[in-house]
Amino acid sequence: MPEVPEYVVNVKLAEVLSRELGIDARAERLRGRKRPDIRCYYRGLIIGIEASYSRGDAERDARKRVEQGLADIAIALWLKERYRDVPEPELEELVRRSRFDVKVFVSRDAGVDPTPYIERGVGRRAEAATGWFTDIDLPTLKTIVECAVEFLIREEDIGRLVDEVRRRVNDFVNAMRALDSGGSIRRAIYGVLYRLYGLSVAEAGDPEIVFGQAALSILLSAVFYEHIRNRHPQLRPLADYGRDHGYLEGVRRALEDLLKIDYRVAVETALQILRLLPPSAEYRVRDLAELGIRIASRPGLLRRDFAGRVYHEITGDIALRKGFATFYTEVPAAYLLASLAVRALLNLDEKSVVSLGEAEARRVAGGLRSVRVCDFACGSGTLLTAAYSVLHRVATLLRYYHGLEDVDPDDIGRALIEEGIYGVDALRYASQITAINLALISPSAVSRENVYTIYLGYIPEKNQAWLGSLELLNNGSRVGGLLAWVEGGLRGAAERVSVEGVEGVFTVPSRFDLVIMNPPFTRATGRTERFGGERGLFGFVVEEGVRRRLVEAYARLRDRVRDELRRIATSFAPTLPTHIREMLRRPEFRPYLDVGQAGEGLLFLYLAYRYVGSGGVIAFVLPRSFLAGVSWFLGRVLLASKFHVKYVVVSSDPVRGYNFSEGTSLSECLVVAKRVDRHREDEETIFVNLVRKPTTALEAVMLGDEIVARLRERSFAIIEVGSACALVYRVRRRELLRYLDNWNRFVAIADRDLLRAVFQLLESGEIRVGKSVLRIPLTTLSALATSIGVDAHQFHDYFERVSTATPYPVVYGGEESVRERMLVKPNAYASPKKKKAGEIFEKKSGRVLVPDRL
Repeated sequence: MPEVPEYVVNVKLAEVLSRELGIDARAERLRGRKRPDIRCYYRGLIIGIEASYSRGDAERDARKRVEQGLADIAIALWLKERYRDVPEPELEELVRRSRFDVKVFVSRDAGVDPTPYIERGVGRRAEAATGWFTDIDLPTLKTIVECAVEFLIREEDIGRLVDEVRRRVNDFVNAMRALDSGGSIRRAIYGVLYRLYGLSVAEAGDPEIVFGQAALSILLSAVFYEHIRNRHPQLRPLADYGRDHGYLEGVRRALEDLLKIDYRVAVETALQILRLLPPSAEYRVRDLAELGIRIASRPGLLRRDFAGRVYHEITGDIALRKGFATFYTEVPAAYLLASLAVRALLNLDEKSVVSLGEAEARRVAGGLRSVRVCDFACGSGTLLTAAYSVLHRVATLLRYYHGLEDVDPDDIGRALIEEGIYGVDALRYASQITAINLALISPSAVSRENVYTIYLGYIPEKNQAWLGSLELLNNGSRVGGLLAWVEGGLRGAAERVSVEGVEGVFTVPSRFDLVIMNPPFTRATGRTERFGGERGLFGFVVEEGVRRRLVEAYARLRDRVRDELRRIATSFAPTLPTHIREMLRRPEFRPYLDVGQAGEGLLFLYLAYRYVGSGGVIAFVLPRSFLAGVSWFLGRVLLASKFHVKYVVVSSDPVRGYNFSEGTSLSECLVVAKRVDRHREDEETIFVNLVRKPTTALEAVMLGDEIVARLRERSFAIIEVGSACALVYRVRRRELLRYLDNWNRFVAIADRDLLRAVFQLLESGEIRVGKSVLRIPLTTLSALATSIGVDAHQFHDYFERVSTATPYPVVYGGEESVRERMLVKPNAYASPKKKKAGEIFEKKSGRVLVPDRL
């Protein structure tokens, strides 16, 4: 039977992509033409697909199409199955069900702005943007096409552009300092920002904060205007307004014209600020507006949530990061977390979408229509947009593989944004960015969104301190009173935010199907150097009386949550292993029943528990100390007792970092857990140790697919997807409970053979070396040491470091640059600040150096 020519297969591929997957794909029907085999038109880009029975030919032709300027992005697609001449319907079905290997190529010279190279079509050099993705189906090829715009923009290019934003913001700040010698403009803008946040977050006299916020507001509003104006033919380009009126007046007029359509939340703050600026600010406003126009013209930047990244990095640097502990979730981490969470929610970690029966497929489709997702600390909305994208992809797979004509992914996507996705944040400006980002990813215009602000601060009208989203843990009558107050016309502590406006209404469901969060990690003992160093929790709040009220309200809530977690632990204790129960009875382990230094993250974990329904899923970015920290023990008990812990992900990537949030060196973990009414004996937890973290959302989603697929029949697996690599293995529930004091045992080592040896040692006290069995005695550190030394907080409370000799020699400083061994000598002296210092020194000093954290 003769082989079907490649160009005939290309026609079938294009037809399936267009008809069933909604990609504008056109096959080249004439052989010998200098065009890609298939041209896909997406977001103003030409994405060429070069398909061939020869892997080498597909790769060579894809590279050539980029260098020739015939495609902005090229995809090599290896036809691994050689199709035989069969009837047309049968051939199409074979193509629909096939798996391919895929590799993406871009221009090496394009960087952030590929336009000159695309226009000239000369001087371009192609580079591989990915490795080979193996066994890709056509719905995943669609995802690759949709994500391909990301590959035009390298991470280093984004970093350079963020630096440019920072420079222009600084230029604006310095210019306004010189123009505002009397401080009247600064005070007026500060009034706008005070209303924005709902409390005073910094000194009114600090121009870096006030004018930096003003610059960001103008920049991001310009980005949003340029992106949104294409949906409204009556709106002119921002550059035209600047040419006709000057940029200070032009940007103001453009935003006022947008305001006539709506989008009040997106532009109102910038408009208020622009009206306060003097004419001499023209040059710097032009700088910001022109940069905004350039950012908006790069679709890949907006897809990478560049607006959210700028907001977090710049705002965090100049004002809020040390106080709110607001960190931007890395996009690949967000998509990996969302991918695993959605699989757990829809029970797709046991079966793939492809293998579902018809009844199961319809059940999953019905669940998509009613799913409720919430992020109680939504920031710029990265996790919510990731969850939306993963759910939308599931809808696409259901329609494609099961022929569910009534499942329209775009209708489901619009319903998710209008009815299913909820975001809450303590900063109104963060809520606005979330509302904007959700509107930008929607398949069509949305009529409503469910994004809220609950202020963190003190509200004089009610003589009450409000703790942001944590207010939801207060009793229902308090929330009811809040609703009545908002409806009564006062400036409310809670608002519903959308791109169309702000409403004095606050309603969220009592139960969600998925709660996904990267909560604030601020420790209860945290110091905030910029705002006074020793002020402690909420140190970013200027007014000491307000800060004190917030701390008191927080302490009451923390103690109540601690008591409830203790109650859960007490009721769960009979099911714990004997050694854990005995450990908790000993007085030296009493800190395990406190929340100590866990801070706000533990309270948000408890909030998620309260708001997720039976069968629902919580998905968190947490500090890695969650796995082993004493103060997080009650959190681990909460998950072990009320949830099936499905996935735990850590990073052991020395190059890309041990974190999952931008701007922090803190080691973090991803945790996915499913709420259950009762536990099964066969429950297992999948631990994922990332040797190399995924670098794109696409790699993250595909890695999530592979983690689930490869572990259905195996206990251990090494998985590589693109540039990402993960060591993945399963742990039984009984082992999870046995090591409840320290789950970090399961991810401390990123080597499969060594990890197996450690598991064997922990289980039996033996290690096999070849044919020999070595018996190794084990004991706990507590059997060797009576106590662990002082922590940093305790040291600074009782001592100060001095260079002259005292009776108190100490080992001071633990950075890797100065401390690499356990055998050390004292390098400093301490001087007592309190009478109890000598007693503390006598009790806590030791002879063995133990790392505080790794």
